[in-house]
Amino acid sequence: MVSRDAQTEKEILMDLRAFWTQAWALTLANLKSRYRKTWVGFLWVVLNPMIAFTVQAVAFGHFLKIDVHQYLLYLVAGLLPWMFIVQTLEMSATVFVNAGSLIKSILVSPMVFLLAQVIENLVNFIAAFLVLLSIVFAIEGGEVWTLVLLPLPLVSLVLGVFALSWVLATTQIFFRDTRFVVSFGLQICFFLTPIFYSRELIPPQWQWLVIVNPFFHLIAPFQVLIHDFTWSSFGSSLVASYLVSGLLLGCAGWIWQRQKSLVYFYV
Repeated sequence: MVSRDAQTEKEILMDLRAFWTQAWALTLANLKSRYRKTWVGFLWVVLNPMIAFTVQAVAFGHFLKIDVHQYLLYLVAGLLPWMFIVQTLEMSATVFVNAGSLIKSILVSPMVFLLAQVIENLVNFIAAFLVLLSIVFAIEGGEVWTLVLLPLPLVSLVLGVFALSWVLATTQIFFRDTRFVVSFGLQICFFLTPIFYSRELIPPQWQWLVIVNPFFHLIAPFQVLIHDFTWSSFGSSLVASYLVSGLLLGCAGWIWQRQKSLVYFYV
């Protein structure tokens, strides 16, 4: 006879398998829907960050002459993860509300819709990041071998962004102005996060703004890995990044547990 614990474990594995199957199927459907009947759709995934990168490289690197060695490498290492954060948070904030009718009518976890949105943006981010990074490495040079470590900060970034998206999507159910506040807040955070300027340029009395900024800790390992790699700096920034993403996941899970009984009523 199969023990109750073994049966429970098997049911959990089956639930997880169904969850990931649903999330992946929805991701593929979203990607096909986005690029259907448009031959420049996926090309724009690369062109959009490339244009933004070029404009900021000229404005900050040549006009304002921000003093950072190999500035193009530094900018691309921070700007592309930031664009992934912004696009994912803005698109995920309304996921539960937009999928409200499906969540109520079929047996599917709301997390499936959220995870599918994050994975969809992740696919676009990786494509744009690798293309633009290859171009910048060809121009600036750099230590290409460090890219083998890229999955380490990428996992932390995805976990942190998923957690923030989870919080925002839950909050949007009860406060429908959340997505507007998010867009405004992210515009402010862009200038408060060392993306186009170095942390060393911030006066000592304002360094605390960097320490409490979760976006900085999620992006910093990319900057160290691509721009100015040392094992000690990369290790410390990576540990801080995972601590922040873990804390964000804990907070998101706590908020969800407190509010999930009301989600199906208000969604």
